[in-house]
Amino acid sequence: MPRTIAVVPQSEITDWNGQFIPRQMVQYLFPTCIVRLVINNPLTNCNEAIYFEITKVKDGTFWGVAQETYRLMDWVGLMDGEQMTWRKEHINEIPIEWQPKRFQKAVKHLNGKDRRVIMTGIR
Repeated sequence: MPRTIAVVPQSEITDWNGQFIPRQMVQYLFPTCIVRLVINNPLTNCNEAIYFEITKVKDGTFWGVAQETYRLMDWVGLMDGEQMTWRKEHINEIPIEWQPKRFQKAVKHLNGKDRRVIMTGIR
């Protein structure tokens, strides 16, 4: 049976603390960085916010491996360790404190917005 899960586009990005951050931070991502995506399975009508470690970036496409971080169970049919591809508009969260120091230094000049959400992930 073919796979039916899809990555859900996001209008804004937050950090792990729920603070909205500039979308420009995406351009500084590289392999080993961690991002969160919202994955949808239309067959089950379920969504799940999953962390991915980026393994490759090329021509605006990201490749990454699903992480077990904060996952209690699989809601959408994507197992920990599976690889997916996505585009920058699909990124829901960039947990800045989890990133390599090189990334943190590169984005230090970009200020977050003075708005935040109480819970990150699906909003």
